[in-house]
Amino acid sequence: MRKLDARGLECPLPVVKTKELLKESSEAVEVLVDNETAVENLKKFAKVKGYDAVSSKVNEDYTVVISSSEQVVEEKKAENILKGQIVVLSSDRIGSDKELGKILMKSFIFALTKQDAFPETIIFYNEGVKITTQESDTVKDLLFLESEGVEIVNCGTCLDFFKLKDDLKVGSITNMYDIVERMEKAEKVIKPN
Repeated sequence: MRKLDARGLECPLPVVKTKELLKESSEAVEVLVDNETAVENLKKFAKVKGYDAVSSKVNEDYTVVISSSEQVVEEKKAENILKGQIVVLSSDRIGSDKELGKILMKSFIFALTKQDAFPETIIFYNEGVKITTQESDTVKDLLFLESEGVEIVNCGTCLDFFKLKDDLKVGSITNMYDIVERMEKAEKVIKPN
């Protein structure tokens, strides 16, 4: 059994690191975490992916053992890109609280990089274009997604309004007509904010 000490890691890292270990080997993974939220997230992940999960409390910490389930048929490996799925980000944060919202947005984009398949397109407009124009770990995550085939587009009017056109770090520039057309033709639109 492989062991993972995920204490002190922010969400979604315990799930991400567990998923990576499970991809490397068919061995069960014992994950050590320091909060109940991480336990619930790991159990939910296990259920969605068809694994068994057993948790227990050990002093102040928790362990979650995740192993293959005999009754679950392994899912077909998804294609790298989910055709017809787009993510639309119109803000540089999720929700109304500025500080928490920026943390959630960074976590959301990071979580996109750890999925089995990626959206076909990510669209940035309004304050969302601020994400693609600042040197950050989030831009590195977006560059990774772009390298995997995700199309990243930014509203040119928005970049002009915020005087950020020269600062663009990832993606191409488009217009609102194109954005509306893409959203209209999409099979699924994800808008977390």
